[in-house]
Amino acid sequence: MSSKLQDKDVPWPYNDFLFEIDRGDVSLSCAIAPAYRDVRLILKRGSDKLYELNATGVEDVKYEDRNGVEILEIILSAREQIRLKVKPRIEINHRANTEP
Repeated sequence: MSSKLQDKDVPWPYNDFLFEIDRGDVSLSCAIAPAYRDVRLILKRGSDKLYELNATGVEDVKYEDRNGVEILEIILSAREQIRLKVKPRIEINHRANTEP
């Protein structure tokens, strides 16, 4: 997964990052603004939008590479997480727990 900085002259926490991944006819776009803790995801098949997330004030974003399996975890709150597997294929697992 490669990222593009919006502005090369702006320090990391205040910059915006755009990640784009294509797997066949499925594409995933992920924009992250660390200073604001904002995340936007768009999953498409061809030109058809399948899923969109616009989250503000997320708790954390974590990246893992487990032996070639790339995973991005977005922790929206203590009760809600989104886990994206982006390699070898794109998968989304959105978990929500309503229990306190």
